[in-house]
Amino acid sequence: MSSILAWLAGGVGVIFFLLVGIAQMVIGYMGIEYHLGGGWAIGLVIASLVFRITFPLTIGTFFGALDVLGWSWIGALLITLPGVLLMVPGAIGMGIIGLTSLFKGNSQNTHQSNYSSNNYEEPINVTPRKSETKTIKKITKKKKVVKKKTTKK
Repeated sequence: MSSILAWLAGGVGVIFFLLVGIAQMVIGYMGIEYHLGGGWAIGLVIASLVFRITFPLTIGTFFGALDVLGWSWIGALLITLPGVLLMVPGAIGMGIIGLTSLFKGNSQNTHQSNYSSNNYEEPINVTPRKSETKTIKKITKKKKVVKKKTTKK
Protein backbone atom coordinates (compact mmCIF):
# COMPACT_ATOMS: atom_id res chain seq x y z
CA MET A 1 0.00 0.00 0.00
CA SER A 2 2.82 2.41 0.80
CA SER A 3 4.42 1.86 -2.61
CA ILE A 4 1.13 2.75 -4.30
CA LEU A 5 0.89 5.94 -2.23
CA ALA A 6 4.51 6.82 -3.01
CA TRP A 7 3.89 6.25 -6.72
CA LEU A 8 0.73 8.35 -6.59
CA ALA A 9 2.46 11.16 -4.69
CA GLY A 10 5.37 11.08 -7.13
CA GLY A 11 3.01 11.22 -10.07
CA VAL A 12 1.14 14.16 -8.58
CA GLY A 13 4.47 15.92 -7.95
CA VAL A 14 5.61 15.40 -11.55
CA ILE A 15 2.30 16.70 -12.91
CA PHE A 16 2.52 19.71 -10.54
CA PHE A 17 6.02 20.60 -11.70
CA LEU A 18 5.06 20.19 -15.37
CA LEU A 19 2.12 22.54 -14.90
CA VAL A 20 4.26 25.08 -13.05
CA GLY A 21 6.90 24.85 -15.80
CA ILE A 22 4.32 25.43 -18.53
CA ALA A 23 2.87 28.37 -16.58
CA GLN A 24 6.36 29.84 -16.15
CA MET A 25 7.03 29.46 -19.86
CA VAL A 26 3.77 31.21 -20.83
CA ILE A 27 4.23 34.03 -18.32
CA GLY A 28 7.90 34.37 -19.32
CA TYR A 29 6.87 34.61 -22.96
CA MET A 30 4.37 37.35 -22.10
CA GLY A 31 6.97 39.28 -20.09
CA ILE A 32 9.66 39.10 -22.77
CA GLU A 33 7.16 40.00 -25.49
CA TYR A 34 5.95 42.99 -23.48
CA HIS A 35 9.45 44.36 -22.91
CA LEU A 36 11.48 43.19 -25.94
CA GLY A 37 9.02 42.09 -28.64
CA GLY A 38 7.62 38.87 -30.09
CA GLY A 39 10.77 37.80 -31.96
CA TRP A 40 12.89 37.89 -28.83
CA ALA A 41 10.20 36.07 -26.87
CA ILE A 42 9.99 33.20 -29.38
CA GLY A 43 13.78 33.03 -29.64
CA LEU A 44 14.30 32.88 -25.89
CA VAL A 45 11.58 30.25 -25.39
CA ILE A 46 13.19 28.10 -28.08
CA ALA A 47 16.64 28.69 -26.56
CA SER A 48 15.34 27.66 -23.15
CA LEU A 49 13.93 24.43 -24.57
CA VAL A 50 16.79 23.50 -26.91
CA PHE A 51 19.88 24.80 -25.10
CA ARG A 52 18.51 24.71 -21.54
CA ILE A 53 19.28 28.40 -21.05
CA THR A 54 16.51 29.24 -18.63
CA PHE A 55 17.83 32.39 -16.96
CA PRO A 56 16.35 34.88 -19.49
CA LEU A 57 13.02 33.06 -19.34
CA THR A 58 13.11 33.21 -15.53
CA ILE A 59 13.63 36.97 -15.66
CA GLY A 60 10.84 37.22 -18.23
CA THR A 61 8.57 35.23 -15.91
CA PHE A 62 9.18 37.67 -13.08
CA PHE A 63 8.52 40.74 -15.22
CA GLY A 64 5.61 39.08 -16.98
CA ALA A 65 3.87 38.42 -13.69
CA LEU A 66 4.81 41.87 -12.36
CA ASP A 67 4.09 44.09 -15.39
CA VAL A 68 1.75 42.12 -17.66
CA LEU A 69 -0.41 40.32 -15.11
CA GLY A 70 -0.18 43.11 -12.53
CA TRP A 71 0.84 40.89 -9.61
CA SER A 72 2.74 42.19 -6.60
CA TRP A 73 6.47 41.57 -6.52
CA ILE A 74 6.00 38.83 -3.90
CA GLY A 75 3.55 36.94 -6.13
CA ALA A 76 5.86 37.38 -9.11
CA LEU A 77 8.74 36.03 -7.05
CA LEU A 78 6.67 33.05 -5.89
CA ILE A 79 5.75 32.01 -9.45
CA THR A 80 9.31 32.58 -10.64
CA LEU A 81 11.11 30.52 -8.01
CA PRO A 82 8.98 27.49 -6.99
CA GLY A 83 12.05 25.28 -6.79
CA VAL A 84 13.53 27.50 -4.10
CA LEU A 85 10.26 27.35 -2.20
CA LEU A 86 10.47 23.56 -2.13
CA MET A 87 14.23 23.45 -1.50
CA VAL A 88 14.13 25.52 1.67
CA PRO A 89 11.83 23.15 3.64
CA GLY A 90 13.85 20.18 2.36
CA ALA A 91 17.12 21.77 3.52
CA ILE A 92 15.60 22.56 6.91
CA GLY A 93 14.39 18.95 7.21
CA MET A 94 17.80 17.55 6.32
CA GLY A 95 19.40 19.86 8.88
CA ILE A 96 17.01 18.65 11.58
CA ILE A 97 17.73 15.01 10.70
CA GLY A 98 21.47 15.70 10.84
CA LEU A 99 21.22 17.35 14.23
CA THR A 100 19.06 14.58 15.71
CA SER A 101 21.47 11.91 14.49
CA LEU A 102 24.36 13.93 15.91
CA PHE A 103 22.76 14.15 19.35
CA LYS A 104 21.74 10.48 19.31
CA GLY A 105 25.35 9.51 18.69
CA ASN A 106 24.75 7.95 15.27
CA SER A 107 27.18 8.50 12.47
CA GLN A 108 26.02 11.08 9.95
CA ASN A 109 27.52 9.18 7.03
CA THR A 110 26.23 5.68 7.72
CA HIS A 111 25.48 5.11 4.04
CA GLN A 112 29.15 5.60 3.15
CA SER A 113 30.65 3.35 5.83
CA ASN A 114 31.54 0.65 3.29
CA TYR A 115 33.79 3.07 1.43
CA SER A 116 35.71 4.53 4.32
CA SER A 117 39.49 4.18 4.45
CA ASN A 118 39.30 1.69 7.33
CA ASN A 119 37.55 -0.95 5.23
CA TYR A 120 39.68 -0.53 2.12
CA GLU A 121 41.93 -3.44 1.26
CA GLU A 122 44.67 -3.49 -1.33
CA PRO A 123 44.06 -5.82 -4.25
CA ILE A 124 45.76 -9.20 -4.03
CA ASN A 125 48.47 -9.91 -6.57
CA VAL A 126 47.46 -13.14 -8.32
CA THR A 127 50.09 -13.10 -11.06
CA PRO A 128 51.95 -16.43 -11.03
CA ARG A 129 55.69 -16.44 -10.44
CA LYS A 130 58.10 -17.54 -13.19
CA SER A 131 58.68 -20.97 -11.66
CA GLU A 132 54.95 -21.55 -11.53
CA THR A 133 54.48 -20.51 -15.16
CA LYS A 134 57.00 -23.13 -16.33
CA THR A 135 55.15 -25.79 -14.38
CA ILE A 136 51.85 -24.66 -15.84
CA LYS A 137 53.28 -24.77 -19.37
CA LYS A 138 54.57 -28.29 -18.82
CA ILE A 139 51.21 -29.43 -17.56
CA THR A 140 49.28 -27.84 -20.37
CA LYS A 141 51.51 -29.13 -23.20
CA LYS A 142 49.55 -31.41 -25.46
CA LYS A 143 50.93 -34.50 -26.98
CA LYS A 144 50.75 -34.74 -30.72
CA VAL A 145 48.77 -37.64 -31.98
CA VAL A 146 50.20 -39.19 -35.10
CA LYS A 147 48.01 -41.39 -37.23
CA LYS A 148 49.60 -44.36 -38.84
CA LYS A 149 48.91 -44.97 -42.42
CA THR A 150 47.11 -48.15 -43.05
CA THR A 151 47.38 -50.01 -46.28
CA LYS A 152 44.40 -51.70 -47.85
CA LYS A 153 44.75 -55.28 -48.86
